[in-house]
Amino acid sequence: MKTGSRESGTGKAGYRKYFFGIRKKAVVSITVIFGIIFFLTYLGINKIVKDNTREFLTDQYSYLNDKVLGSFRNTYDELNSLTADFVTNDYVQKTLTNQTVTASDRDMMERTLSYYNKSFLDSYLVIDNKGNQYSQKGIRLDMEKFRKSAIYQSLGDEYSKTKILWTRDVIFGTNEMSFFAVRYIREMNSVHDAGVLILKLNERVMDAVRESAENEELAYFIVNSDKEICYKIIPDGMDESWHQELNERLWNPDETESKSLKNGIFSGRTDERTKFAVITYAPGSVTNQVIREIQLVMGLIFGLMFVLTVAGVAFFTKRLTSPIEYLSSTMRDFDDSKLDERISLDTNTELDFIGHAYNKMIEKVKSLMNDVMKKEKELKDSEMQTMLYQIRPHFLYNTLDTIYMLARIQKEETIMKMTQSLSRFLRINLSNGRESIEVSQELEHVSSYLEIQKIRNTDLFEYEASAEPGTEKLFVTKMILQPIVENSIKHGFRDIYSGGMIWIRAYCEDGYLCFSVENNGTPVLPDALEKLNRMEQVSMDEIDMLIEKRQGGFGICNVVKRLRLKYNDQIRFYYVAKSAGTECVIKIRLEELEH
Repeated sequence: MKTGSRESGTGKAGYRKYFFGIRKKAVVSITVIFGIIFFLTYLGINKIVKDNTREFLTDQYSYLNDKVLGSFRNTYDELNSLTADFVTNDYVQKTLTNQTVTASDRDMMERTLSYYNKSFLDSYLVIDNKGNQYSQKGIRLDMEKFRKSAIYQSLGDEYSKTKILWTRDVIFGTNEMSFFAVRYIREMNSVHDAGVLILKLNERVMDAVRESAENEELAYFIVNSDKEICYKIIPDGMDESWHQELNERLWNPDETESKSLKNGIFSGRTDERTKFAVITYAPGSVTNQVIREIQLVMGLIFGLMFVLTVAGVAFFTKRLTSPIEYLSSTMRDFDDSKLDERISLDTNTELDFIGHAYNKMIEKVKSLMNDVMKKEKELKDSEMQTMLYQIRPHFLYNTLDTIYMLARIQKEETIMKMTQSLSRFLRINLSNGRESIEVSQELEHVSSYLEIQKIRNTDLFEYEASAEPGTEKLFVTKMILQPIVENSIKHGFRDIYSGGMIWIRAYCEDGYLCFSVENNGTPVLPDALEKLNRMEQVSMDEIDMLIEKRQGGFGICNVVKRLRLKYNDQIRFYYVAKSAGTECVIKIRLEELEH
C-alpha cells in the first residue's frame, strides 16, 4: 500500500491561490470583525459630534431667526401705522357717517389716499359701511362674492386690528398669490357699522426681512398659519431636495422649536400677533463640515488597520492552514486510480483524526465500487430478461385474436365479446410499459373490465362511464378505477342478484381532476368507511394495516399508494356512504398532471 507525504500534497496545486480555503475565511472573518468595530465606533463618535454641533448651531440659528422675526414685526408695525393713517383720514371718516357722499367727496378721498405712496404698496381699496367702494384703479367688487372670500373671512371678529395674510388676489384682478393688509375701519366719534380697508402689497414689503438675513449660507422662510411658504430667501446653488420634507414637517405655528431634516437643521419662531412664522434652514454642507473631517481621519485609520490585518492574518495562518490545504489537495485530486493511496498527518491535532477517517472512507469507497460493479452486471441480466418478457404480450394478443376469429366463425357472440374486452383490457393494462395514460383510455380500461364482469354475472348490474369535455386527453397514472369498480361489485352488490348500477364520471372541479365511482348497492359500513377515509392521511407503511387484504382491500391500498407516490399530497381519496349505495371520489391537482 502506498503512503503519500505532506510534501507531495502541497505542490503548486496546493498554493496556486495564496488565500485559498480556510486562510481566505480567516482573513474575511477578521476583516468583518474590524469593520463592525469601526462602524460602531463611527456611530458613537458621529452621534456625539452631531449632537454637540447641532446644539451650538441651533442656538446660533435661533438668534439669527429672532433677528429676522424682529424685522418682520417692525414691518407689521409699519403696516399697522399705515392702515391707521388710512382709517383716520377725514374723507374716510366722512364715508362712515350718515352724511351723503358727493362725487366731489369721492374724488377728493381717492386723491388724498393716493398720497399714501409706499414702495411696497401696489393697490388699495376702501369699502365704506354703505357698500361704496373707493380705489385708485376703479375697482368694483361683487359684495356677495367678496364676503365669501378668504380676505374678508380673515377679519373675523376683530374690532379694528390690522391683519396680514397671504392669499390669491381676487380683488384687484391679478389672480396671483400676494401679501395683503386688511382692517376694519370704524367712525371714531359715534357707533356705526364698520367699513373695510384692503391693501395689496408687493415683495418689497419684505425688504427689511431680507436685509436682516445676514448669513448668506442659510435659507429663510416666512410661513403663514396654513403652513404655506409666503416668502423665501434661498442662497445660490443650494440643493432644494429638502423642500418637500420641509413642507411635510412644518410645525404648528403656535409652537417654537428646532427640528432635524435629512441633511441639515432648521429653527423657527412664530409671531403671536400675525401668526406668521419665520424659519431658518441650515444645509448639511454647513452643519456636517466637522463631521466629514472626522470621518476622513477615521477612514484613513481604518484603511491602514485593514491592510495590516490582512497582511498579519495571511502570515500567521500560513503554517496553521498548511495541513488542511494538504488534505484538500489530496481529496480534490482523488480518482479511481488512487484507491490504494493513503494520507499521513502528524500534527497532534484533530486533523489527524480527519486523515484517519479519510483513509477509512477510501476503503469503504473501494468496497462500494466493487458492489456497484456487481449490481451493474445483475442489472444487465435483468434488462435481458425484460426484453424477453416483452415478446410474450404479442404472443398473448395474437392468441386472443385467434380465439376471437374462431368464435366469430362459430357465431359465439358471448365468447367474441369476452375475448374482445379481455384483449382491450390487457392492451391498456400493459400500455407499452407507460405509467400514465389518457383519461379516455382509463375509462376504456375499466369499461372492458366491466364488460367481462357482466358476462360472468348475468343481469347483476349495468354501468355508465362518461368524461366531461376537456378531460379526455389529460394523463393520469393508470389502473386506478378498476380496483374500485371491483370492490363495488364484490361488496356493493353482495346482497342483490339484479338491478345493480355503477356510474363512473371524470370531471374538473376547483382545480382538481376528479373521478367518481358510485353504485346503488349496499352502503359501506361505518367502520370500513372510517378506515378507507384515513388512507390518504396515514403513513405509507400504515396503509396496509388499515384494510385486511383477504377482504379485497389489496387493490384499494395499491391505488392509494400509487396515487400518493405519484402526486405526493396533491390528491384526495375518500368514500361517501349514501342512503342507497356508496360513492368513491378521487381528486388530483391539475398542476400535477402530465401534459
